[in-house]
Amino acid sequence: MKRPALKCVMVTWLLLGGMLPAAAEDRASTPETDANALLTFLGGDGCVIGPHSAGAARAAGFDGDALTALGARLLVDGSAEKQGDWTVLGPEVCTIRFPDVTSELTLNSSEVQDTLRLNLYVPSLDDIQWLNETADTLRTLGVSLRHFEEQGITAQELRAVGVDPDALAEYMERPRCLLGGASEIASELQQTRGWSQDRSFRAAVALIASGLKQGELTFFSDDILVTPPGYVLTAPACWTPEEQAAITSSHAMLEQHFGTFVRARGAETSCDTFDASDALMGREAHLLWKELAGEAPENAWIGIEVISGALGAGWFEGASIADRGTPRPPLCRL
Repeated sequence: MKRPALKCVMVTWLLLGGMLPAAAEDRASTPETDANALLTFLGGDGCVIGPHSAGAARAAGFDGDALTALGARLLVDGSAEKQGDWTVLGPEVCTIRFPDVTSELTLNSSEVQDTLRLNLYVPSLDDIQWLNETADTLRTLGVSLRHFEEQGITAQELRAVGVDPDALAEYMERPRCLLGGASEIASELQQTRGWSQDRSFRAAVALIASGLKQGELTFFSDDILVTPPGYVLTAPACWTPEEQAAITSSHAMLEQHFGTFVRARGAETSCDTFDASDALMGREAHLLWKELAGEAPENAWIGIEVISGALGAGWFEGASIADRGTPRPPLCRL
């Protein structure tokens, strides 16, 4: 099939372009549609209007004055309540969703790529002795002599701690699936881009939150007693088919019930304490997920994904590498 000539394409585009202004006028916005668009926008920022909201709304193309007017109207009709500097919108007018976080970085950014490593536990010589590891137990983990050598551990050193290097697993090429933590990514950004520590940290946590939102990253383990090594890419090469299915299921649960979960836990948590993180991770949180979804999440660490999204969205004010920040609505009540 021949492609249409460029001139024809341009003529068609110009003709359509000539019609666009009239079409736009036909679909002129109304106060009601503007309010609905604002409420949808606020749903990605916790359904709150606070000190930062006017600037964020303007950056997203909204009228800051319209946002202020919306908050005032909802306070009058009882659809919102005032908590300190925050106007908290009720669930009848605003649905909280996993935060919409815009990231300056992508998983393909060179600084991010430089932190990726194997999602494989290669114990130190001290750990081998402490955990009584043997060639058999290490082989079940898929650890080979080459993996040890890449960590600077020689065959002779392994023999000295009772591990036969010839009995270890055969070396297999593995993709780099494990993402460096926020502090590691921030350090890379400071070195390569000359950013401040605070800006680098904000960019790193925003990347993680965005990756979780898009389903590109996960903090996954199906056992609460087995802590994940970190944030891992969700690419099929990084997981077994069974694990991939569990990750997909848990992500769908996170997306579907995030708002109800956050509102319920936030209503019972004071912002004057540092209990917000515990409220999102503890036994009560686990029981709430089960109640909302009808079954427990297959990701036993789903609470960390909630916290990571909130951190990237700025719901922990003043958070930095050295400070966990102060929680604010909707994570808690003032």
